[in-house]
Amino acid sequence: MNKTELRSLGEGTPSGLLASRAALAPDNIALVCGDTELTYRHLDDQATAVARGLLGYGLTPDETVASFLSNRPETLITALGLNRAGGVIVPVNTAFKSSFLRTPLEVTGARILFTEAALAESVLSIGDMPSTLGTVVFIDQIPAQVPSGVRIMTLQDLLDHGGTDLELPVRGPADTHSIAFTSGTTGRSKGVVSPNLAPVIGARESAVAFALTPSDRAYTAFPLFHGMALVSTCLAAWYAGATAIVAPQLSISGFWDDIRRTRATQFNALGAVLHMLLSLPPSEQDRDHHVTRVFSAPSPPDALYRFESRFGVHLIEGYGQTETKNILYNPIRGRKVGSMGIPTATSIVEIHGEDGTRLPPGHPGEIVYRPTLPNIMLKEYFGDPDATLAAMKDLWWHTGDIGVTDDDGFFYFFDRKKDALRRRGENISSVEVEEVIVTHPEVQIAAVIGVQSELGENEVLALVQVTDPDTFDHAALHAFCVQHLPRFMVPRYLRAVTSLPLTSTGKVRKVDLRNDGLTADTFDAVTAGVDVNTRRKN
Repeated sequence: MNKTELRSLGEGTPSGLLASRAALAPDNIALVCGDTELTYRHLDDQATAVARGLLGYGLTPDETVASFLSNRPETLITALGLNRAGGVIVPVNTAFKSSFLRTPLEVTGARILFTEAALAESVLSIGDMPSTLGTVVFIDQIPAQVPSGVRIMTLQDLLDHGGTDLELPVRGPADTHSIAFTSGTTGRSKGVVSPNLAPVIGARESAVAFALTPSDRAYTAFPLFHGMALVSTCLAAWYAGATAIVAPQLSISGFWDDIRRTRATQFNALGAVLHMLLSLPPSEQDRDHHVTRVFSAPSPPDALYRFESRFGVHLIEGYGQTETKNILYNPIRGRKVGSMGIPTATSIVEIHGEDGTRLPPGHPGEIVYRPTLPNIMLKEYFGDPDATLAAMKDLWWHTGDIGVTDDDGFFYFFDRKKDALRRRGENISSVEVEEVIVTHPEVQIAAVIGVQSELGENEVLALVQVTDPDTFDHAALHAFCVQHLPRFMVPRYLRAVTSLPLTSTGKVRKVDLRNDGLTADTFDAVTAGVDVNTRRKN
């Protein structure tokens, strides 16, 4: 990357990217969050004020600061200010409490915690604060009960430590930006240490894939502690000189009203959101909005075409991880529906077999990745060199996902490596089974996992989210699966629930489902006498 290109990216830092756009179009609206609208100049000035406040308070380069905040303007302002001051942000899931909240604070040695009064109860649930934590900054007001053993202050108190004479440090693309903990859909979360340039390049490639322009208004209802909202919406919008719209939280019932109110032109619908929106009752207002493009994980063709036809939008599919940024996008022109797309400009992506050799088209294997630029993927898993080395085996990043390519170089998702099933000698993709089950008219979301059978192999359990589990006809769903799935894929076990456990980005937390296993209310097709896998083949 030459100096001119790096300069256009704000010297390769998120706060530098904002500053460069503020210099070009200071009076354009950069952020809409609730009733707050901030221009590029205003957002940039507030970030600088936070940076100087932190420096005046004694923050030193590469110190960790935790952010335990909901979707509000201050979440972005403090994150950008911390980046400008040379600190490292530790974004924490706002659903955390007790040991789940204490762990990221303690293991990263965070000295300052940004939070808000509404989350004070969760902070108090930690008990004794970690010894490294010296200050808790409430960005709105100090609540009645506060943790003991630490200094308590407001954001304004912090800003009062700053001054225009404080010199901001020079930071570059290789300096650490964040330690973000993965969502842990298949196991314990790990701290992903990312350099400054990673979110900036991720933002650029998202903006290109979504064809964002300065007139766009990119909307997200996903939490800002996750890269999907921060990078693929906010930073991508700012790369394009557009407006980022951040909703306080995701509301499926009020989603389209908010889209219309904010005049959004693009949004993200990862995880189960696509199916949730499709499950809404049809309305005469379904096309009464300004949205033209929607970013989604790879979707079954039936769901994708129904969504596009009903809401009058174009779905853009893609694939990425916290560790790598998004590395595949389905192009707007020349797309292949159901595909994750083709590699981005800075990505080398291949399918490898167990022996590390590259597999030809049509042969499923692990998706592996290499960047073409330095400093655009994780540096390491924080404090876990063994996990880092294991994931970087043979100098390729091992995603843990199974995929396949076609003859034109398009990639297709098969399954998580830990979710792939093998039953009676046949490989089963949980994703493929789920894609069929969600076409059942009463099913909103489906999750397929493997459970141990009395024969010592995998049996298939499908959990489905429905409106009324008590009246749901499990036998009818089993018959539906028999009709639409190959014999070896038909789930033996079925369980209807009112809701499935989801991550902050709408992915089902299958690790929780595996822990639950077979419960008393699970339908067993063998016991019911309808299991096709126990019948003699024709």
